[in-house]
Amino acid sequence: MTIKGHGAFWAAAYFILILLYTNAFESYLYSIYFITILFPVVIATAYFFNFYLVPNYLITGRKGKFVLYFIYTLIVSAHLQIIMIFLAFIYLANYQVKAMHPSILDVSKLSMTLYAIVFSQGFLILLRKFKRSESQVEELKTEQTKSKEGFLIVRSERRNKKVLHKEIRYIESLSDYVKVHTTNTDSPIITKAKISHIESELTQNFVRIHRSFVVNLNHVSSFNAEHIIIDDDQLPISRSYRDRVKEILHHSA
Repeated sequence: MTIKGHGAFWAAAYFILILLYTNAFESYLYSIYFITILFPVVIATAYFFNFYLVPNYLITGRKGKFVLYFIYTLIVSAHLQIIMIFLAFIYLANYQVKAMHPSILDVSKLSMTLYAIVFSQGFLILLRKFKRSESQVEELKTEQTKSKEGFLIVRSERRNKKVLHKEIRYIESLSDYVKVHTTNTDSPIITKAKISHIESELTQNFVRIHRSFVVNLNHVSSFNAEHIIIDDDQLPISRSYRDRVKEILHHSA
């Protein structure tokens, strides 16, 4: 939960408690006083349970200690509630027990109300974590899919750039440099490397058609004995690669 989320939760809990105990005091003002006295106990119990006991003992598998400390928490919170009732007895009832509604003196009812709020916060925290986990799983699946598709890491413009195989249209050699023509940008990515080295990192979808060109078969629009067309680009097929390229292209078609 974010800071705003915590604030909204406790504001809602505060006003709900005021409404619940308004009938006991027959006055909104006295109900506000009582809940204000009680509220620190509610908040302290909730944060201790949800942000200390649960993550450090329940989630880590130390269930025995979790149960033991949970019982201690119940005992301590019950005693704190009794202290709050005593303060209310002094401040709101002016030492007159008869002036206090039975529901105020019922510690078990107060405890149930308190833990309803505690567990409500815990449920919201778990729900948020569950949604976050689902989102992380989806992101992981996406990354795994991209990883299966393969990618190149090329050094260009003083940065390492990740280029997915499926985005590469073809690769062109310029002596000690290569141009990686992609579907993402009109201008190619230029990197200092040998085309043979780049070719060794590619999948079977890529075919060498010339000493200066490696093409992605998935982007081939048409071909003949001498040329391959990729979008508006016409690339030559050299004689030394012609038979192999012809066989692969006809097989892939």
